[in-house]
Amino acid sequence: MSRSLVSHTLASVIRALARFLAEPVSRPAATHDVLALSGLLCAGDVLLTEGNTRAAALVRRVTRSPWAHVSIYVGPLEAGDDPPCIVEAEISAGVRAVPLSQFKGQRLRIVRPLGLKEIDRQRLADWLVGRIGDPYDLLLACALCLWCLKLPAPRTMVQDAKRFICSSLLVHAFLFVGHPIAIGRARSVVPRDFESAAGFEVVKAPPA
Repeated sequence: MSRSLVSHTLASVIRALARFLAEPVSRPAATHDVLALSGLLCAGDVLLTEGNTRAAALVRRVTRSPWAHVSIYVGPLEAGDDPPCIVEAEISAGVRAVPLSQFKGQRLRIVRPLGLKEIDRQRLADWLVGRIGDPYDLLLACALCLWCLKLPAPRTMVQDAKRFICSSLLVHAFLFVGHPIAIGRARSVVPRDFESAAGFEVVKAPPA
């Protein structure tokens, strides 16, 4: 079998796996109005969400956390009542911009970077928007799953500078403006880490 055929087959398998993991599964819906958060959010605010896909269920299980996903508010990117305003790295689509309604029915928590100047919030947003279209880093996601399960994993998780998972996208964004989330272990950050990270505060918690 030729190397090109092997590569093509592997790529097809990876795409099929990503589509499978991105399929939604049913979960009890949260009752809050997610669109009402638009007046609360500032550029740079991080949204921790439970997710509603097979991938989210896997992340919650291996990280032992209610939070399966992190995304970040950058402000409205077009006109309308529910414009794309959140940038995220999604397993089947890569880095993309989505509206707040994307998280309808999900429990969420908002954390805000402390002491970030307005000019840095804009630089952060601009950097994130510039990443839209970059692919998802499925290899890093797999390595993190192994690490969380305390199973053998590569000694070094070398990241492709053009590929991201949800947490690594935000880590790189905050490093870009000099606001690191986890000095010394940036490659092993998972969604739950943003909830207790130094330099961030919770501005909205899910209803009881």
